[in-house]
Amino acid sequence: MAAQIKPDLIIVGQVTVDDVVPAAPGAWRRQIGGSSLYALAGARLWLDASRIGFVARVGRDYPFDIEALLRGVGLKHIALAKFPGEHLMEWLIYEPDGSRRSLPKNAELLDVGAEGDVGSDESSSLHPYRQKLLDIAPTAEEIPPSWLPAPAIHLCPQVSTRHHDSLRFLRNSARWISVDPSPHYSRSLDPTGLAQFLEGATALLPSAQEVRPLLRNKSPEAVTLDLHRAGFAEVVLKRGADPVVLSTIGTTQSIPIAATHPVDPTGAGDSFCGAYAACRLLGHEPVEAARRAAVSAALVVGCSGVEAAFQLTTPRV
Repeated sequence: MAAQIKPDLIIVGQVTVDDVVPAAPGAWRRQIGGSSLYALAGARLWLDASRIGFVARVGRDYPFDIEALLRGVGLKHIALAKFPGEHLMEWLIYEPDGSRRSLPKNAELLDVGAEGDVGSDESSSLHPYRQKLLDIAPTAEEIPPSWLPAPAIHLCPQVSTRHHDSLRFLRNSARWISVDPSPHYSRSLDPTGLAQFLEGATALLPSAQEVRPLLRNKSPEAVTLDLHRAGFAEVVLKRGADPVVLSTIGTTQSIPIAATHPVDPTGAGDSFCGAYAACRLLGHEPVEAARRAAVSAALVVGCSGVEAAFQLTTPRV
């Protein structure tokens, strides 16, 4: 069988070093992490790994062998840029409701969240933190030119104007693009502002946390429909253990979440997005893609860590 010349689905996102603190009292653990890896875990449940391209960055001190991990699960198309600085390391602190907070561990970022730091948008401690988040965030320009144009691209959460800039670069270079927005910008924008900022995105795949201000005065169904009417052809609102809300072609519907016993909530939303993108590429309608994505996320939270998520097999639906 001839090798796949270029990928059909490209995932662009970050890899991280996660020191995970569980909601229930217990030992913390260090694990390989990152939105791009969990998106890949979701996508490969439905799409052969040889059809997926992976774009990410690692710092000089990144402690895990990402490329070996990716090749071990059958990935052939890997664009892994290296930058000279330290890679971001973070505490991921989970709460009983499934929400989490991130605190950087790099020596120059210890003021973030420190006693007396109010953490406002203008806090001086946040500026170097945002820069570190940008350091680990690949740009669309880092997609190998030979991979483009592509049938589908998924952009994992990124800060600042990275999504806006990537979508502008990718204009006419992909038939379908999904975006998982970052709360660093999404919480400050209304539906019209989000549609303008993310012009070029086909599907918007936010979590409830990423559009929390919009949900204060409107139902999830109304917010999802507002985002759809603002300009996104497909909007899928992830709501943790509550039903996913989908708006497309002028209609809105809820999709139940698959029942599961959660072991580790890390990567649930990212794996949902990767699975959704893969299923849309394969020709599934949005509602069926969302249903499969919900099953994928349930599988991922039923295990712990990227390596375990990569061992999951395609579920029956």
